[in-house]
Amino acid sequence: MSTREPGASALTFVNERDAPQVEAQPRVEVHCWRLLKASSGTLHLVTLRGLSDESATVRVTSAISAVDAAAGIVTTSTGRQYLLMGPFETRDFEVDLLHRGAVRLGMADSVDVSVFAWDQVDIR
Repeated sequence: MSTREPGASALTFVNERDAPQVEAQPRVEVHCWRLLKASSGTLHLVTLRGLSDESATVRVTSAISAVDAAAGIVTTSTGRQYLLMGPFETRDFEVDLLHRGAVRLGMADSVDVSVFAWDQVDIR
């Protein structure tokens, strides 16, 4: 018998692995994201892809090295580009997944700066 309340969701993180090589995936469209500032001062995107009833992929990028605000493109230190398809994620469940995934991937001391950063980005 489950001790969870009806309608509550269970969350299990499995299959931790690195992202594909940059050459194999030079640009990624991102629909679900938040921006984190690490304790070192570097900025990182945390993204959520492939959300279904059974699974999802949370990825924390390498440090951001450039932002093309007009185009909504974030480039990381590896050279991979992330095309922001819209504003940062605001739905509670998805934000929770992003934050928990980031903690699991080593960003426990980070601060979410999405609201501040979005004011600096102009996607048209």
